[in-house]
Amino acid sequence: MKDSKSVLQFKEYIVKSINFEYNLEYDNAEPIDVKIDMDASFDINHEDMAVILKVDIFNDQDKKKYPFSMNLEIVGYFSVSGENAAIENFKSNAVAILYPYARALVSTYTSNANIAPLILPTINVNQFLKNKEKA
Repeated sequence: MKDSKSVLQFKEYIVKSINFEYNLEYDNAEPIDVKIDMDASFDINHEDMAVILKVDIFNDQDKKKYPFSMNLEIVGYFSVSGENAAIENFKSNAVAILYPYARALVSTYTSNANIAPLILPTINVNQFLKNKEKA
């Protein structure tokens, strides 16, 4: 087990903000496509890194199409240990660790809001970050 320990350490995360707005004008009974936008930014300081993960759900101008809108921002704190460990090489790992917390927050919040719980899809973190770099 000693050799399998990662040099990347997940210290903690905080929920910086959650904004949920129920749409009283929504009257569509048809299935809807989940519209999610996500962004990740990184604050790197030597061996420490903060990952800021923002998730926006149903933030469209035509609000009658969607039952609610939701924005959340969580911050995860990471560090590395090891002589040759460069924290910037672990961005995708850090997002992959943090994203399930965002999924759980959305599922819990929507189920407690007395609507059908929304479970965010799993993502390919490497592809997500590549797409964000291109944009």
